[in-house]
Amino acid sequence: MGIAKKDEKAEKAEAAEAPEDLPVVKQLKEICDEYAKIEMEFEKKVEELQIEYTKKQKPLLQQRKEVLMKAEGENAPATGTPALMGFWLKAMQNHPAFEDLVQDWDEPVLEFLQDITTAVLDESDGNKGFELVFKFAPNPYFENTELKKVYETERGSIYNGEIDAKEIKADVLKWNTGKDITVEKVAKKVKGGGAKKAKQKKEKEEARPSFFRDFFRNLKPGEPLPDDAKEQARMMAEDEEEEDDDDDEDLIAYLMENDLEIGQCVRDNIIPWAVRWYTGEAAPEEDDDDDDEDEEEEDDDDDDEDEDESEEPPKGKAGRGRAGAPPPKKGGKKPTPKGSPEQKPGEAPKEECKQQ
Repeated sequence: MGIAKKDEKAEKAEAAEAPEDLPVVKQLKEICDEYAKIEMEFEKKVEELQIEYTKKQKPLLQQRKEVLMKAEGENAPATGTPALMGFWLKAMQNHPAFEDLVQDWDEPVLEFLQDITTAVLDESDGNKGFELVFKFAPNPYFENTELKKVYETERGSIYNGEIDAKEIKADVLKWNTGKDITVEKVAKKVKGGGAKKAKQKKEKEEARPSFFRDFFRNLKPGEPLPDDAKEQARMMAEDEEEEDDDDDEDLIAYLMENDLEIGQCVRDNIIPWAVRWYTGEAAPEEDDDDDDEDEEEEDDDDDDEDEDESEEPPKGKAGRGRAGAPPPKKGGKKPTPKGSPEQKPGEAPKEECKQQ
């Protein structure tokens, strides 16, 4: 996924300067347009079917919630899902999309998660977006019992099925005093020297990566980005070998695209098939071939280093050895497991979760 996106004005200017189509191309485009009309009719029928079958599935999701919330005995654990402590936490941790999103300090909080639900924003047009609702049991961390996230989307192109995020809105967390896990206390430098100054320890709070910071973030083109969000975007771009870019518009576009993909993973994978993600059955298998290639590369690098060490350095006039080049860098590109996510009933044909 790239950071840079074409400016709309530039695209219009390019279209205006484009040469006129050949007669045969015009004829083919007319046929394509007729095909598109039928495709739109098909999608409308699919939407109607999805709405019908989503209503049939809804009681089963409610039944799942009731099973998970059954507490046996008076000493049931303080958690959102007493029947299986940390059910939703483990389900998410087994999904590749959450591999770097959920931190160690998020885990105790996510154990109070009771349920996750989803709904389309407009039943007449599933392309307009959807919402996710995270429902929590009373807990010592924050006052909220629900955290809602809304994805307002639009169809990017009928020709490739692309869906673009227009705006992403999330509820604000109301943290209890001293329980905000999205910040950490760090020592603050004291000006001046001397033993007296050294004893005056001062602390300040700094933002740190957290599911509750990075996922429950409002994103909209044109809005300013906080520094931690910019750093998050740069780190993701670096991981995917994209060029670093300090332009806020490019960074926010990257964050919104990535955030939408994670939201789709929750909607299409986690919510309908939660128990299979909890057990790990739904998790894509890692590619053994890629692992073998990485191990072979490391072995080759080790052999090269051994050869460099065993070779006798050539002698110069003073009998000194020639300085050798630094050892080659190890490692390879991390394999990206791929899967085939199921489409969630109740939605229009859409881009599915890609982060597998």
